[in-house]
Amino acid sequence: MISPASPENLRLGKAIGAFEKAERAIVGIRSDAKKPVLEELFAPFTPQIIFMRTESAEMVKHALNSFLALSITFINEVAGLCECTGADAKEVSIGLKSEARIDPRLISVPVVHLPAARWRAMSSHSRNSRKRNGEKIFVIPAIKHSNDLHRGWAFRRLQLRLGELRGKKISVLGLTYTTNTDTLRRSAAVELCRQLLAAGAKVSVFDPAVKTLPIELNSVSLAGEITVALTGADAVAICTEWPQFRQAAWAKIIPTMRQPVFVDANRFLEKELKSVPGVEHLSVGRS
Repeated sequence: MISPASPENLRLGKAIGAFEKAERAIVGIRSDAKKPVLEELFAPFTPQIIFMRTESAEMVKHALNSFLALSITFINEVAGLCECTGADAKEVSIGLKSEARIDPRLISVPVVHLPAARWRAMSSHSRNSRKRNGEKIFVIPAIKHSNDLHRGWAFRRLQLRLGELRGKKISVLGLTYTTNTDTLRRSAAVELCRQLLAAGAKVSVFDPAVKTLPIELNSVSLAGEITVALTGADAVAICTEWPQFRQAAWAKIIPTMRQPVFVDANRFLEKELKSVPGVEHLSVGRS
């Protein structure tokens, strides 16, 4: 039994809940004789069990990840055009969802990056296919290329707004890979901290689930609360969207900053910051 507050539960995030209440199970089998046993096994967890050959089941997983990644990559590139033209990606996505030929669930909001697992396996398959059969694949490898470019959005936005970053204090709110976990593996926030340090910035971070920093971030200041992290900051980047950040007393915290510049890719704090005068709120897909 894992208690809700335990470190083990933090690391697992929402994985247990997703497993216990799965929408469906796609099962690869080589013999129909095993279907009854597998149906009994999966019945407590999902009402829908789809059987197919094992190769197809594996390909479904990779194709699904790639398809979802493609939809996010598409809206991210639209967002980049919006930033250059004065359009608003959030409004554009609403317009796209109004089209009857498009499933609104496929149009997401822009995000800073995608997990590598979404496209790495399919990219590997596409390379192997080209070697074995001469089959050329263009779209799937392009997902990774586009994602790699978009992943550096927060750092580029800070550079564009502040210019020379050397000597400037940048605060980073949220360091973990995602909420409900304490893992830093594959964290875009950690990558941002590395970029800021390389540019000569002074970096301060706060994350409610992080008590110690990895050696690679030994020159980063780990604050015990939001106010300490933001005092004297030239800008703050919202990286992991912890609910606690929305509950902060922003009207009192913001005056302690040197410049109230918020780089908030997904507009997580849009409502909380709207009522505070003088705040500059920068997000993906908005000029």
